[in-house]
Parts: sequence; C-alpha cells; structure tokens
Amino acid sequence: MQIPRLAAYVAASIVLLALLNQANPLLATLLGIIFALLLLEVVLGSIKQSFLRFDDAPGTAALSSGKFSTETLSIRNMHATLIKSHHTPVTGAPVVIMHHGYGSTYRRMLVYAYPIALNGYAVLLYNTLGHGKVVKQEGNKSIDERSPGDKTEIMEIMRALQWVVEFVKGRPDLDGGRIGFVGISLGAIVGLTHGVCDPDIKCVIALAGVHDFKKTSTRRIVPFTSDYWMKKSFEWSGLEMDPSKLQDFLVSPAFYADKQFGFFDHPVWSDARVAEKVFLIHCEDDCTVPYFNFEENIKAFGLPPDHYLALKHGNHWFIRQEHVLIGQILQWLSIALCDRTL
Repeated sequence: MQIPRLAAYVAASIVLLALLNQANPLLATLLGIIFALLLLEVVLGSIKQSFLRFDDAPGTAALSSGKFSTETLSIRNMHATLIKSHHTPVTGAPVVIMHHGYGSTYRRMLVYAYPIALNGYAVLLYNTLGHGKVVKQEGNKSIDERSPGDKTEIMEIMRALQWVVEFVKGRPDLDGGRIGFVGISLGAIVGLTHGVCDPDIKCVIALAGVHDFKKTSTRRIVPFTSDYWMKKSFEWSGLEMDPSKLQDFLVSPAFYADKQFGFFDHPVWSDARVAEKVFLIHCEDDCTVPYFNFEENIKAFGLPPDHYLALKHGNHWFIRQEHVLIGQILQWLSIALCDRTL
C-alpha cells in the first residue's frame, strides 16, 4: 500500500472514531483496537514484502525433484552447502562461491544460487566466521548452521575465503581453474579485497560494495533515518565503525586495486591488472553503502562500462531487482568462466 493512501485512511479513521466516541465511547474504543490491529498487520506485511521478499529456504524441492542436489559441508568448521543441478558437469564443473552480508547467512543467497546452478555451475555457499543460526526444519527438527568465530573480526572473515578456495581446488568434481565469486555487502568487501588479490579466482562480482570503509562509516547521517538505524545496528553488534588508518587500509577495497598478496599475506603493489575480472552492481538509493562508493570503485579498478551496472532503485538489498541481478551475473560468469559472450 502506498504511504499517501495509507495516511489518508488513517486520518479518515481517526476522524470517524472521534465522532463515534461522542455518541458511544465503548464502541469507539473497541473499533479503535480493531483498527490498530489491522493497521499493524498492514505495516508488518509491507515491511515483510519490502525487506524479506525471499525467505531462508526457496521451495524448489517439491517442484524440481531430481533437478538439484545439495551437499552439506564443513570447511574449517564453517558451515557450507554445495548446490548442483542436472546441468552441472559431473567432473570439472565451474564453481561460483557466494558470500552473504554482515549478520546474514548463506540462505539469503539461495535465490541467486539455484538459477546459477541451473546454468551448469556448482555453487558453493557458506556461513562465514561468527555467522549462521539454528534453522528449524519440518517435523520439529533443527539444524545448527552456525560457524564459530567473531563476526566483527572482518580481517579473519576476509582470510577465510582462502580456505574455501583451497577446498574447491581439492575436489575432483570441481574445476579449481574456473572459480568465480559473488558477494553482497560484507561479501563484496571480501571479494574486492582478498578475492581480487587471489589469482585462483577468475571473476569477482561485488553487489553493494564499499570503497573506503572509514569514509562510509563515519559520514554524517541524519538522525532516525534508515541510514541511522542501520549504522546503530552495526554498532550494537560490536562492529568497529570508526577504524584506525591501518584497520581501514586492511578492510577497504580502496587499497587493494592493482595489488597482489606479498610474502606476509598483505597486499603489495603489483603489475597485475585485475580490471578484467572485477564487476560491480549498485543501487543509487543504497542507504547503507552510498552510491559514491560505486563510483569510486569504478575509478580505482579502472573498469570499462560493460563491467558495472547501476540501478535506480532497490536500496542495499536490491529489492525487486533480483531478476536483473541474476541475468547480469549469469552473463558475466559465462564470459569469465566459460569464455562465452551473450
């Protein structure tokens, strides 16, 4: 429901209840309670439709029996899932590693994982350090999908990507020479830092990626806006929102362009060019990672126009833009991992 229309309904209801209260206060009170409950249901329904459009478990099994296979894994104690389809090669399958956002889980990426698997890829999703939850299943059963660790230790989360790459390279059914990476928010930070510097990863697709963490996290924000509450949620979780210069250097993609890892596992200047493997998608109305991050990442990595996509609306979660993301991601993956053009 549109906000102006909802406001008009509320105003009209208040006037009617006020008039009714003069004639029958008890009836007006009862109707007021019913109205408040209905209004609450409308508001909660709108929030769910806007921010929780896809649940944690897209219902594919009943409609697609035999189309998908799911393997539950443990990678250095991190909970992981490998999804394949009947189009995925039995051996030497190209791999797409998918990374969720801060405070989220791999399940929020399933809406992208299944279409990608149907296009012949093996999709590896994992709950990074300190992330995950106990998931209730049918029959009152539950599965503990939590990965141990501290979710505020961003550097450790970034380094954990190497464990996943090593796992892929050790599997005979997966092609360690064709690894792609798709990450959103925190996942985009991981991709634009350690993913970019890892020569085994041939393609990094960053959704809503930050450029300079400190510049973004310490920007002026209007109190009580969506930006304000999002920042507060990060602070309440224990995440350092005002990092030192060294901390900012280590976690910001701004300092990883045109670099590779040196002997001590730190980014050092390199002649290696990474622009051909970096791809970006961002929404102009992103309230968490403002649009200037997207523009600065394009400049820092020297990306050509066909390596990035800007969307007018969708906010930080790409609301109602999922179909566009899936189409663009599949095109970029086909070029980077399968040497195809669309």
